[in-house]
Amino acid sequence: MTATTPTSNPPTADSNGVRKLRLRRLRLGMLSWIMAFALAIYAWSLNLLEMSLVQFALVGTTVLVLLLALHLAIRTGWSERFRDPSLTLFHILAATLVSLYIIGHADEARAILLMLFIVAAFFGVFQLRKEEYVMVALVAVFGFTMIVIDKIVGSDDADQRTLLLLELGVFAVVMFWIAFIGSNVAHLRRKLSQHNRDLKRVARNLKHIAEHDDLTGLPNRRQLIARLELAHAMAETGDQHFSVAVLDLDHFKRVNDRHGHQAGDEVLAQMAHRAREVLRGADEVVRIDDSVPDIGRFGGEEFLAILPGTDMEGARLAAERLRQAIAEQPFETKAGNIECTVSIGVAEHRSGEPVHQTVGRADAALYRAKSRGRNRIESDLES
Repeated sequence: MTATTPTSNPPTADSNGVRKLRLRRLRLGMLSWIMAFALAIYAWSLNLLEMSLVQFALVGTTVLVLLLALHLAIRTGWSERFRDPSLTLFHILAATLVSLYIIGHADEARAILLMLFIVAAFFGVFQLRKEEYVMVALVAVFGFTMIVIDKIVGSDDADQRTLLLLELGVFAVVMFWIAFIGSNVAHLRRKLSQHNRDLKRVARNLKHIAEHDDLTGLPNRRQLIARLELAHAMAETGDQHFSVAVLDLDHFKRVNDRHGHQAGDEVLAQMAHRAREVLRGADEVVRIDDSVPDIGRFGGEEFLAILPGTDMEGARLAAERLRQAIAEQPFETKAGNIECTVSIGVAEHRSGEPVHQTVGRADAALYRAKSRGRNRIESDLES
């Protein structure tokens, strides 16, 4: 178990879900302990185990303390500092040592109780790597070898010695075969988990591509419409009203004609960044609550900003701040500095109004700004 640096981040819903999964695995391991211990008790009741009641009680208490410690380590998140937060290797090694102790006190029931190792080793398919599985097999085989040597030394029966060696040989073959199969199953599980993570990452990337403009990185038209509908729904429930602003770079065709489309793309990308920074940095004049303005590319050189919790006055103040930021600072491109201005139309959402009408009024205000000389702001209240 390799320790890692623990973090102080609060548990998220995902981490809590993973922790619950580990606890379910631990409960499955507890069920295995109960079944194995029930068999041991039955063997002890038949006098097949050379153990006193005190010894048996100590074994049971040790197992109980072990399971309680594992449960607390996983439940509290303490185990997450290790590579395997489920503590699977530690759990299986502990089960192996307990099984060796019980089998060491068995006689006729020894061959039957060897099945306890299989139960313990099977639990490793949840997490163990190949080298860890081999370690478990080596510990089990070495421990059983010591038991066999002790039995052979204390026995004068040649047939008994032969039987003990046969048990050891069969046990070694079975344990290493379980290690081989189990480690491969665990490897397949890890690969499947990795593939699932890769698929989720690809799905997130595809979702981002579908909802964002690849040039500016801003939400695209489809995503903006979805966010407008959300703002509209919140406004209809009385949570907050909103305003919209439609922005359009003035004479952008000239930029492409004079400097090339590469320079035009650079201007659009910088325009997106500047608009986002200005609008989200204008808290003291834009917002009257804690909502964050949204801005995205609505098409071509046209952008749309959604200003939650903002009335017409706040929308005009935000638009003016952006207009000045565009007019006063040229865009730096590979073709040189390019000066641009922007025309903006703003509109405040009206109760019961569909979002396309709100955007339509802002768009009409934008065209009035264009017709009245550009580099200016118009609202739908002006004519």
